[in-house]
Amino acid sequence: MARSITQTGTTHYEVQKKRRAAKVEQSRQHRTAVIRTSDVVLEDNPSRRMRRGIYLGADGPHPTHVLDAAVHEVSPGITSSIHRHSWDAIMWVIEGTGWTEIDGQRVEWRPWDTVYLPRWAWHRSGTDGDKPARYLTWSVEPMYETFGLAVLEDAGDEPFAQLPPAPRSTAPDDAGPDSYGRRMRRLAAAYSPATAHRLITKWEDVNPRVTKRGARSMFLVDETIGYRTSGLTAVMHELGPGLWQAKHRHGGEAYLYVVSGRGHTEIDGVDHPWSAGDLVVVNHWCWHQHINDDTENSARLIRVHNVDALYDLMQILLDPMQLIEEEPDLADAPDLTGYRWPDPMAGRPAF
Repeated sequence: MARSITQTGTTHYEVQKKRRAAKVEQSRQHRTAVIRTSDVVLEDNPSRRMRRGIYLGADGPHPTHVLDAAVHEVSPGITSSIHRHSWDAIMWVIEGTGWTEIDGQRVEWRPWDTVYLPRWAWHRSGTDGDKPARYLTWSVEPMYETFGLAVLEDAGDEPFAQLPPAPRSTAPDDAGPDSYGRRMRRLAAAYSPATAHRLITKWEDVNPRVTKRGARSMFLVDETIGYRTSGLTAVMHELGPGLWQAKHRHGGEAYLYVVSGRGHTEIDGVDHPWSAGDLVVVNHWCWHQHINDDTENSARLIRVHNVDALYDLMQILLDPMQLIEEEPDLADAPDLTGYRWPDPMAGRPAF
């Protein structure tokens, strides 16, 4: 009868534990609460014929694992190269006028308009005016890179009609009734072209609503207003003069771009001041609230996170743990009784 031999040494348990701890520590080392607009360096991108600066992402000083954020500038009369990527993105116009062609469909944009760039959609942007255009983008490229699914293709100045279509599932006519055949038909039926869903939110079409947390909010990108994203959502929050949003925390990170105003965000008891052009970074499980320090003017921030995909999966995996927590009955929300909000068009840059 063969003897069983006990072997000592490094096992899968130690290897995996060490690797996972290293990833968490790496993430902690790069955490930051506010990226100052003055610290974002615009670099020339000759191949794309535009300039680009990194707020957060692997191509800048603050690598991330789920979302990234960048600012782009297009000079007057310039059209960028056409490219596509396997991830989707949200584009918000800071200043200037121009257009973006998405799988052959052209959308015109002005300051404070929001454009959605679907995954695998060929797109390029340009300006027709005499002033530069600048816009911000958020994407889930870091998450796709983590999964090994990040693909980027640049096609220079090729016309859209000559470019390959997006990859898609196929289902032959003879796909059987078995489980494999059912999967093929299900995935093929789920396909829809990039231009079949909403691509732009014009600022004049936003619908402001005051929330129980104490802010006036406006959907920019969300499935409830016709978008179909991989989970990206964007909302503009407006804080009244000297007011704040109720304290809360959630299981995923959120990025908030300061459109206008000055204030601070309290994160786990520490105040982090911000002003226009800065990016506020709220990491997961941090109790936080945003406060407007200006007692005369409102402050506006655009909040982006990946809630409708990654959060949904996390909620299922971690159930019954709640991924969004607030103070009981929102006890710390401000009293907005009688407060008159400014015209949503106020403060929008001229075009």
